[in-house]
Order: sequence, then C-alpha cells, then structure tokens
Amino acid sequence: MIPTEEQRRIYGVDFSGSKTAGRKIWVSEGSIRQGTLEISACYPISDIAESKSRDRDSCLLALRSLITGSRNGVFGMDFPFSLPHELLSSSNWRSFIYDFPGKYPSAERFREEMRSLFPGHELKRLTDTEVRAPFCVYNLRLYRQTYFGIRDVLGPLVAEDLACVLPMQEPVSNKPWLIEVCPASTLKKEELYMPYKGRSLRESEARKYILEEMLDRGISIPSHIRDTALENTDGDALDSVIAAFAGSKAVTRLDTLRESLPQIYLTEGYTFF
Repeated sequence: MIPTEEQRRIYGVDFSGSKTAGRKIWVSEGSIRQGTLEISACYPISDIAESKSRDRDSCLLALRSLITGSRNGVFGMDFPFSLPHELLSSSNWRSFIYDFPGKYPSAERFREEMRSLFPGHELKRLTDTEVRAPFCVYNLRLYRQTYFGIRDVLGPLVAEDLACVLPMQEPVSNKPWLIEVCPASTLKKEELYMPYKGRSLRESEARKYILEEMLDRGISIPSHIRDTALENTDGDALDSVIAAFAGSKAVTRLDTLRESLPQIYLTEGYTFF
C-alpha cells in the first residue's frame, strides 16, 4: 500500500558538486500535518557525515545513507536528473544512468562533450523551459551539480535498486522517492523571486521576506530554523526549505503522475515546482 502524504517524510536537498560539498549541501526535513508542511530540521550535510567531514565523497555518501534510511521519504533534490533528448545517446533513462560514469569520466569532460555537440548553444530540456529554470543542465554554474548528482547520487541508488527516481521509474511503497526540484523556479511560481543570496542588508531582508511569505503558503517553520535560514548568507539553508516546500506540493500526485505524463518527461526528467 502506498503511504499517504501525511505518512511520507519530506526532505528538501539543496545540492552542490563542489569539492567542499559539506558546506554547500543543506537538508530540510518535515512532515505534512493537516495540509501544512511542518519543518522540523535544517542542517548542512556535513552534520551527518562521518567525522563531520566536508569533502565531497564523504558528504555524498552521507546523503545516500540519509536517503536509503528513509523508506517513506520524498526527497526534493536540487539538481537535474537527465539531459535534453538531443544529447541522450542511451536508449532509455536507466541505460543513461548506467552508462553515465563510463561515458563521462570527469565533470569537465561531461561539460566539454555537451558543448561540443551543439557549439555556441546551450540546450534546455522541455521541463527547464516550462519552469523557467535559470540554466541549462551543463551551464558553467550548474554542470558540477548535474554531474555529481547523476553519477554519485542517482547512479548508485538506481544500480542497487534502493530508491525510486520519479517520474522515470515506477513508485514503490517501501522505498524512498526522489524528485527533481528547482528553488528558483518555485520562487518564480510563487512570485517571490528576488536577490536573496549575500551579506548585504537588502539580501538579508529578502530572505526574511521570503520566509514570512512562505508561512502563508502552507509551511510552518520554528523560529530557530528561520534564524538558521536567515543567517546562512549563501542562501543554501533557505533553498533547502524551498525544496522541501516544492516536494510537499508534489507529493499528492506522485503515485499516479507517471501514467499521465508524455514520454519525453520519462527520459529528460521532470521538475516539480
């Protein structure tokens, strides 16, 4: 039996492919109660990594362990799950995931290959265009997120059948569900998109405004977590809260969504916002 939305644990993951990922990957956790997402935790991934390490390998291992340890979890992940169909050489999405590490031995090789196929033009997926995502999946500001998210998060989980990546895979009741989100797209949808990352008073006030507005949109955040999101000047803590919010809005339709989506989303991926 598929757990109800109130039985699902909601996670928002603001992802990073940087070498010091422990400082940049943030996770927010919550549960849905009577239609409201109640955030109960917000922390950098290094807090649960071995010896609180900040290096990328340790932190991505900690993230995979967090995912596999929450069988009723819905994880809103802030990185692309696939590529534009023009750039997919595999016959289907699962084959693409399996082939990815061998085809692209490094993040730099991945970006170079993508750029070489359509020189001077950055292709976006259909979902990127629809949700007004800021960048294509191999843009200079995003390609490491795409690369390490696919290779080191999705890849091992799919290979060992430890999670369901939606909508490309069928949802299974006793496994965690992973969905792609984009905090920037969610903010645009909610008409809250503004500069909020930085140390200036203007950016601090923007984070405060966004958080206050989120409270009117079906989310409850304890004061100490609000303080954490305000004080994190890079905006990663706030992004993880927004990612959790996007996941909470999507969870009611995840078990039947695959049946209604056009085929292109089952290969290119689909962003929930």
